[in-house]
Order: sequence, then C-alpha cells, then structure tokens
Amino acid sequence: MFPTTRGHACRVRLFVPPVPYETFLLSASPLRTHVTTSTDLFPSVMPPSPRADEPPQVTPALLDRLPPPEHREKYLRALSETMMLHPCFNVRHFEQRVGAMCAWGEVGPSAPAPAPAGGNAYGGSGAAGTMKALAHELFFGAPPKPGKHAGGREAAPPRAGAPKPTLSFFAAAAAALALGALVSRDADAPSPPPDAAGEGENAAGQDWQDHRCSPAALFALSEQALGLYERTALYDLDMLITMILQILYQLHDGQMSVAQGVFPLVGKMINVARMMGLAIDPDEFPGTYSLFEAETRRRIWWDVFYYDLFVSDCMGHPPLIADNSFTTRMPAEVDEEHFNPSSMSLPVLPAGESLEKGTQYFVLKCR
Repeated sequence: MFPTTRGHACRVRLFVPPVPYETFLLSASPLRTHVTTSTDLFPSVMPPSPRADEPPQVTPALLDRLPPPEHREKYLRALSETMMLHPCFNVRHFEQRVGAMCAWGEVGPSAPAPAPAGGNAYGGSGAAGTMKALAHELFFGAPPKPGKHAGGREAAPPRAGAPKPTLSFFAAAAAALALGALVSRDADAPSPPPDAAGEGENAAGQDWQDHRCSPAALFALSEQALGLYERTALYDLDMLITMILQILYQLHDGQMSVAQGVFPLVGKMINVARMMGLAIDPDEFPGTYSLFEAETRRRIWWDVFYYDLFVSDCMGHPPLIADNSFTTRMPAEVDEEHFNPSSMSLPVLPAGESLEKGTQYFVLKCR
C-alpha cells in the first residue's frame, strides 16, 4: 500500500524504478539466436554494445513490458468504457494503433514494410493482411493519391523500411493501459493466492506477468517514455493525449494529490498545447490539416481548457487560459464508430442512438 506522510493530507505515490535505458535502444536488444561450432556447442550470447549516437525509441524489448494480449484487450475495453465520458480522441482508432504497434513489435524492426491492402483498413475483420496495412497507414500515413501535392511537387513513393511507432504514442498506450488496468482492478474480485506448485520458474513468470499488468508500473513506464521523447523529438498530439491520460489516471487512482501531480501537469499541458498552436482554429490554416486531425486538435484543446478550469478551481487559483485568448471552435458532434482518418465528411449520429456512440456529452461538457 501507499505510505502516508505525517502532517499532510496527501498520500505519497508508490515509487516504481525506471526500466534500464538500454530497453529503449535497438542496438542493445539481446540476440535471440546463436551459432554453434564443433568446439563450442554452447556459446555465450552477449548483447551488442549500444551506439553513442542512437536516440531512444520503441523497441521489441520495450513492448514486451506491456501486458500480454489477453490482458491488453481487457484493459482496452475498460479504457473504452471510461473514455465514453471523456472522448477527447477517437478511442476506436487509438485501440487500432495500439494493436498495430504490438504487431510491429512481434514481427520485429528488421521486417520489410507491409504493403497496403485493398479496402478500408479501419473496418477490417482483424486479419493479418489488414493489420499490416493498418500498421503501414498508422505509422507512415495514408498512401498518397496519384498526381501532385498542393505545392506542385510529385507525390513521393512510400519510404522503405518497417513502420516505427513513436515514443510519444508508446507513452500514450502505456498510460491508457495503466488506466484500464486500474479500472479493471477496481471492478474485479481479488484472485486466489498461488499454491505451492507455482514456486520456482512458474512463480517467477507469474511475477513478471503481474509486473507487466501493474497499473503503477505501466504509469511509471509512460512517464519515463514521455520524458525521453520530449528531450529528443518535437511535440505532437500523442504527447498531449499522454498527458490527458496521465491526469485521468491520477484522478482515478486517488493516491496522488492534485497539488503534487495533477496541477503541475495541467500547467505543462497548457503550454505545450499553445506551443503547438492548438489555441488557433485549424480552419485558419487551409490545407494544413485533414478533417480528422482538425477535429482531434479541437477536441484536445477543449479538453485542456476543461482541465484548466476544473483543476484550477479545485486548487483555488484562477485558470491559466482566458476566455478571449483562443479562437479554436467547439468540436463537432460526430458518430465515433464511423469517424476515422479517411473520413471526408463528419458522420452524424443517427437519431435515437445513445450518447455512448457519439461526442454529444463531450461537447456539452465543454459548453
């Protein structure tokens, strides 16, 4: 349990040691095979030395620290139910990106780039070809249409090499799984204690799985990945999504005080959103953003605005964002199940459908 500090109303969060830095380096990944000779049947397998100029990135070893597939699906379902009241991003598309990232880790970074499959990758049945095409589109972007860009240049062919997820999205995925694991832990009954037969290797394997499914460990992994990303790359929307999920986790956890964790994070999130230009409506930059990205920027900004009001009021301070300091319009009310990066128009929720399938509640909350 979490220790209580004397003389203060807040409770100290459990400290989880950071993972080794080599986990974020591809060149330091351990070898999985070895070559035997007639004189050395069991050679030692030594991991290669990491390069000094190699930036931190998502690696298969890092993805191994996420929950196993059966737990991951459970936590994502819990996340989807939790985010019904906070649809600041398209959860369905987010879940597909998590699946594509994990599929990339299983194939390995040296595998050839998957070729786009026919049809709509966002409405597929989950087959291997569809998942590969989705991974290609999620990490490389949609294939360019024949012809020229708006600037008159010929559309470049897709670059070679395997698609690579970013550390910012990995941090968002880890925070989302941490929130889902926390919600699932509250809803599930305690599991029975292991018997004596589970000692030894089986017990060690169970401990490792428990660590991968620990909400605190996943949250700490998200914080570490985000810290490395912001020191080596530019800000992006996934970074803001990570901060929002980390705020939701800390508010739901109840162990970390608002003053200690949430309040400083909200202030940082506001400044990052302003640096990225989210305070200016995307329509003021014609041709810059797709319909899906423009709506995502609006949703994130208004969620940042909401947490600024909510947390500032909780702490007894004025909000940091003034009402007349931004031009970003309210996000549109759309049908989440049919809204994706390939949408050319905003899908409207059919009459009589519940609010769970759309963004009406989020829009009402912002108002």
